[in-house]
Amino acid sequence: MLAWWEIVIRMLLATFVGGLLGWERATRGKPAGLRTLALVSLASAVFILAGEQGSLRLAEPVDAMRGMAGIAGGIGFLGAGVILQARGEVRWLTTAAALWAAAALGASAGLGEYIICIVGAALTYVVLCWLVVVEQRWVRKPKGNGDKQAPGP
Repeated sequence: MLAWWEIVIRMLLATFVGGLLGWERATRGKPAGLRTLALVSLASAVFILAGEQGSLRLAEPVDAMRGMAGIAGGIGFLGAGVILQARGEVRWLTTAAALWAAAALGASAGLGEYIICIVGAALTYVVLCWLVVVEQRWVRKPKGNGDKQAPGP
């Protein structure tokens, strides 16, 4: 069984990394922000910790893989609810992916995999904050009807 302070550290780390990702989404005006991603990450850690501690208390084998699989599937449904399709355009896929990442980071914090959690959070934050600059600068996105070609000869 884990000491109470170890459980608290894992839950705080999960909440912090989820909040970091949520803060980035909130500053960009996306539908899932600070509270949502912090809660997703914290809840993932709680599922892992509760399953782990309950298994140890009942002298059952700990099966974190099942917990992680359940979290991944459940967050998939939550992410699908965030994705919007309107007029043939799919929107908010990155926010749905951020939800999934927050859940994975929370699960890693819940398992006590601190390096995975911290490096994963840093890389996810870099992807969310800085790859948008790369996209805007080097990946040209058509605007309006600019993607239609003029009729050929």
